[in-house]
Amino acid sequence: MPMTDWPNCGGANGSIRFEPEINHGANAGLQNALNLLKPIKASFPEISWADLMQMASATAIEVAGGPKIPMRYGRLDAWAPKNCPKEGNLPAGGAPWPGSASTPQQHLRDVFHRMGLSDKDIVALSGAHTLGRAYKFRSGFGLDEKGCKYTTGKCLVRKDGKEGHGQTDGGQSWTPKWLSFDNSYFTYCKQKGGEDLLSLDTDQCLFEDAAFKPFAEKYATDESAFFKDYAMAHKALSELGSKWEPADGMYIDPPTVERLQECQEVLKKMVDEVNCHPILIRLAWHDSGTYDAKMPMTDWPNCGGANGSIRFEPEINHGANAGLQNALNLLKPIKASFPEISWADLMQMASATAIEVAGGPKIPMRYGRLDAWAPKNCPKEGNLPAGGAPWPGSASTPQQHLRDVFHRMGLSDKDIVALSGAHTLGRAYKFRSGFGLDEKGCKYTTGKCLVRKDGKEGHGQTDGGQSWTPKWLSFDNSYFTYCKQKGGEDLLSLDTDQCLFEDAAFKPFAEKYATDESAFFK
Repeated sequence: MPMTDWPNCGGANGSIRFEPEINHGANAGLQNALNLLKPIKASFPEISWADLMQMASATAIEVAGGPKIPMRYGRLDAWAPKNCPKEGNLPAGGAPWPGSASTPQQHLRDVFHRMGLSDKDIVALSGAHTLGRAYKFRSGFGLDEKGCKYTTGKCLVRKDGKEGHGQTDGGQSWTPKWLSFDNSYFTYCKQKGGEDLLSLDTDQCLFEDAAFKPFAEKYATDESAFFKDYAMAHKALSELGSKWEPADGMYIDPPTVERLQECQEVLKKMVDEVNCHPILIRLAWHDSGTYDAKMPMTDWPNCGGANGSIRFEPEINHGANAGLQNALNLLKPIKASFPEISWADLMQMASATAIEVAGGPKIPMRYGRLDAWAPKNCPKEGNLPAGGAPWPGSASTPQQHLRDVFHRMGLSDKDIVALSGAHTLGRAYKFRSGFGLDEKGCKYTTGKCLVRKDGKEGHGQTDGGQSWTPKWLSFDNSYFTYCKQKGGEDLLSLDTDQCLFEDAAFKPFAEKYATDESAFFK
């Protein structure tokens, strides 16, 4: 069903709080869960029911010793009983199987593939049965209130070893410690349960079906692999059919170091293949370069800075950002693969990675930036450096203009000179900025010239433009050596470049960087 039919397409939209859905057979007993959440919802009315339910689920997994799930929030709620889906969409525990399924594995695929989930997701999500019990009077499976040796208050079932047994005794669990999240579901399932333990046909098929079995076998012996795959499958399940405000949702937990490292490797591969180093750096700088240090952070994100607002119109259409939609388009597939990484972080990571891939220094980056959430957060136009006169504001010289821009951000004269050195990468196109050359370019900006640090072929996505250095995909200190010579044949050198060797405060840094690459890199 198309999302244009939301919320009638089902999914994580909070509709389960309404009758008739809460009374569907598969939801027997879930009114108790709603009753637990009602006082919390009353204390946090601005949090949707859809978000609260998913947050409660992810929190329960984590408290039980399971993985931290990279949850996204901002789901909108279904608003009326008419939005409830028809009964029969959830998995059954045993035969007869709904629809045309003749086996438990086919039934599981019918249900989960309809949601867009994979075989791996089915097996990983099944592992959540390491928690909980089945009551015969609710589902037709398990035991009654008398339970078994694992489901009475006498048995310690929590991960931390403390006493605690839920609200009632009874039922039948899949694992002995049914308030501990671990991979024991798979180890007991492989044994076809055990004394007093539950194992349904939909459990057993995980070790019988040829496609399910490799995942089940792996999870039975490798808890870390199970936790990793479970976290991503749970995240995917929690977002099915959700409509978001803001449109990208919000993350309250920073991404894990492991996920950041995975993302960085993907970025390295893309930069190496596409030779898009300069435009990624420019995107990140133009996002962060709008910051006004005089505005209090209590006014975030309206103070500008590295907050991802450049992805919105009107900011992406500002004159200084001409061509940067291409950079956003390069990053969109990566953002889709790493949704828990904010746009603000992704842009800055791409920039730092591009510099490193081009042979520059490894930058000690910090992550966990939050994103601006709407076009209304975009800064006014005119905060970024101009390339030539007339200078904005009261500046009458290029050096004064640079100070007006960078000092407003809280950066120093040394920072201005060092950051200017990134022009060792990239080209200027006259049709974008008013500086440089057109698509015909010059001898350094056609595919015939080797410009990468590693000497391999590679030339970006287009020919043309004018570069500041001959090897404009190599990060080194050559910007300063050519700038000192006022450019060179076919090379670009703007007034904002030349002033670095003319201004009394800028010049010592520029001279030093021209002769000492390690000092520049540092």
